[in-house]
Amino acid sequence: MDKLSILVLGVAGGAAHVYEGHCSSSFIILKNDEPFCLVDLGLGVTRSLKRYGYQIPDKIIITHNHTDHAGELPVVLRVEEAQGKQLCIYSAKPVSERLRKHRIAEHLDLYCSSELAQWVSPLPEEEIQLSDNLSIAFYVGQHSECCFGFVIYQQKDLTESVPLIGYTADSGLYPELYSKITQCKYSIYDAREFGNRWHASLEEVNPFLDNDSYIIGHGIEKVNSLNHSALLFPGQLINIER
Repeated sequence: MDKLSILVLGVAGGAAHVYEGHCSSSFIILKNDEPFCLVDLGLGVTRSLKRYGYQIPDKIIITHNHTDHAGELPVVLRVEEAQGKQLCIYSAKPVSERLRKHRIAEHLDLYCSSELAQWVSPLPEEEIQLSDNLSIAFYVGQHSECCFGFVIYQQKDLTESVPLIGYTADSGLYPELYSKITQCKYSIYDAREFGNRWHASLEEVNPFLDNDSYIIGHGIEKVNSLNHSALLFPGQLINIER
């Protein structure tokens, strides 16, 4: 069976990149230590990926159209296309429509969106193939922009799949989404030290955490980590046991 792991690229928001140079919240799923699927492509992600010795993988999941999650997408699509590589962008259909109309608008006088990427745009909660034995489904969250978390399922056989990796993406405490994420063997939650309607707080997320649950998007530097063991930091590697 293929070895899977998660490498954290960044845990910050857009302002932290613009003003302080920190990488936006993102992680990459590695298969046999090689890039398999990138999760979000906000500000600073491409350089962070290269810093760890990896190239942009063929598959990219975009959770929503905020700059700190999709800001580098137009440039990366154009550069990769010029090098003869068409990336495959996975996002829920409402997000995909925003990306294709607004995020890559700077290219649309010269290219149609299908020339720049393959857009895989399932309906919310529709499970689709990600690889031979992995599938993905998107679940809506509670955020200021149309945003979807997701669950990656491991397919045991032709009729059964089990929830393996779940990510809320940017979301407030939203029971419908959390009910899906908590079923996963590995769960990643968006949370802030002080939450609001659009981002859960560390205190709100705490009851949902177990030994294989983690927090991203917190923007807290490691030296000020509040001794919270679930906080992820850039460069951290999570080995996925299946």
